[in-house]
Formats: sequence, C-alpha cells, structure tokens
Amino acid sequence: MTKYNFFLLLLLCPLFLFSQNNILIENKSKIPNDVKWVVHSSEYVLLCEQIYRTAWLSIKHKLMVMNNPVIIMDLDETVLDNSEYQINLFIKGEEYQTKSWNRFVKKEISTLVPGAKEFIEKYKRNPNARIIYISNRDASTLSATKNNMKVLGIYAEEDIFLLKQDKNDSKVIRREEVFSATGRMKTYGSQKIIAYFGDAVGDFPNDEKYEFGINKFIFPNPMYGEWD
Repeated sequence: MTKYNFFLLLLLCPLFLFSQNNILIENKSKIPNDVKWVVHSSEYVLLCEQIYRTAWLSIKHKLMVMNNPVIIMDLDETVLDNSEYQINLFIKGEEYQTKSWNRFVKKEISTLVPGAKEFIEKYKRNPNARIIYISNRDASTLSATKNNMKVLGIYAEEDIFLLKQDKNDSKVIRREEVFSATGRMKTYGSQKIIAYFGDAVGDFPNDEKYEFGINKFIFPNPMYGEWD
C-alpha cells in the first residue's frame, strides 16, 4: 500500500464510521410504533403498574391465610423487558431467530417491566412465598437468566425455573408437572397456586377456578405473539 493510499484510508475511515452511526441513529428513531409504545409511552408504564397493583390487592389477603403460597409467572414481557432486542432486530433489518435471541439473553441486559419489582418485593415479604417461572427461554440460558435477575434484585433461591428443554416442551406440559408434582416438580410436591401472570393466553391454564383480573393477570405486549 502506498503512503498516499494509507493516508486516504485514514481520512475515509472516520467518514465511514460517521455515516454508519448516522444510519443507526436514524433507524433507531424510526422504530415501529409497537416497540416505540413499549419503550416511550407513559400509557404502557401506567398500565403495567396498574396490573401489578390490581394483582397485589387481589392476592394479598390469601398470603395471610396460606402457609406456602405459589404464583406462576412468565418471564419475558411479564417480568423482564426485552424491548432492546426488538430494537436491535429492527436496526439490523432482521427477524427473530433462536440463536440471536439466546445471544441477547446471555448478555444479561434485560430490564424490568414496570411494577414487577415492587410487586415481587411485596409478595416475598411472606417468608414462604414462592414463584414458579414458566418461560419459553431456552434451558441453556438458565444461568444467564438468574444472573440478570440477581442484578435486577428479583432473584430468590427458593424460586423454581421451568425453562424450555426442547421444541416439544410446551407450557402445558410444564404446568401439568406443577399440578401433578411429576417430572421436574416431583421433588417439590403439591403446590398451592394462587395466581398466574403472563403476556399471552398460552401462559394461563383453561381452568374455571381462575379468572382474568382476579387470579389471572395478563400484560400488554404489542411487539410479538402468536397473533403476529
């Protein structure tokens, strides 16, 4: 490489980087309305906080009369906010893929859905209260998920994580293990489930004992789902 070409390259590199940065900034400012609503709107924050507040008012009396209460919670877009992943997909012009999602999870940078930490902290004031997390996160991301939750201040040793082991390991199967104390739940015995939390209908059992707004609580998630 001649000296002229070398110096020309030095001059052009900053211009290229500046151009690339401008593209990223421009793309980030044009994120789709569904993601923008989650990231920027006051309505999303207020709605999530309202759901958690309603849930607390609904279940707090049960904590006074039950010895070992259990709630079942989904993780993503119920407890953990992963809107950054959606933004990254948009900027790169990519669609959801298991590999890119697992890479994101292993970065341990998910944040909290509004109201989640306050609710969990109040619930955990009962020394015997337990949470069972039934999530479609890959089982290989369990350690990263726990580390992320430790940083966010919502991890507890007594809680149970039932992540997805393979493509056939549905939430229905995992809930059945909870109900029947079989499989991964065999050593835990019978559980007294007082409420369910999720962002999709598939996060909830089809059981007349549970009703939305009373002991089933569903969160808004316009970014992705079975409907898209």
